[in-house]
Amino acid sequence: MVKRLVLAVMVVSFAASMYAAKVTEGFESKEVLKKWEIEGDVSISVDQFHGGKSSLFVPVGATATFRFSPENKFGTVSMWIYDSFVAKGSKPGKVWNGPYFGLVNSDDDKAVELIAWRAYTSVSAYNVVFTGENQWFNLGYSGVNRKAGWTKAAFTFTDDKTIGVTFNDDKEDIVFSKKVEFFNKGANGIVFAGGEALKPKDETFFVDDIEIDLVDAPKAK
Repeated sequence: MVKRLVLAVMVVSFAASMYAAKVTEGFESKEVLKKWEIEGDVSISVDQFHGGKSSLFVPVGATATFRFSPENKFGTVSMWIYDSFVAKGSKPGKVWNGPYFGLVNSDDDKAVELIAWRAYTSVSAYNVVFTGENQWFNLGYSGVNRKAGWTKAAFTFTDDKTIGVTFNDDKEDIVFSKKVEFFNKGANGIVFAGGEALKPKDETFFVDDIEIDLVDAPKAK
């Protein structure tokens, strides 16, 4: 049975079920954050918004995680990301890990798109990162170019052989889709991070209009 969750509905109700009907706006009340795991100064902000009049602001050094299930499930997740793109063309001169967004599972392993800089990458495009046992590995330069403003990212993890992310319903991150072996147990949450500070100006990261469609994990054979 497919269950639809749109996070904005937390504004309306904190009923026993974590799943609720679809609504058209997201992050329209501070009450939404009661269902999130928050580290740092995450807040509801009116500075930027995609739908409604506010969005989730995740500043430098902060993280926000929403667990949509106690156990791993499969499905799809879409979200709108506001990318300030102030680091366009810059070379920080050291390893720099900026904002990231994506999936997390019950082991706290992550599959995310990262804004970062390395000698072999560019801040003008997203990077692919998977984590395990609290360590980052398999950093890959995706080649999917960033753009200033709002971008839709849709993650697909429909079974243990499928993982992918598409930007604006058009550009697929091929590097991400080839790494399914690193994140093939499904997910139980989504995670957003503001990343590290960057001189002379930090990247600014907002999230809005998140939609999640879930199916139960396949039974063990």
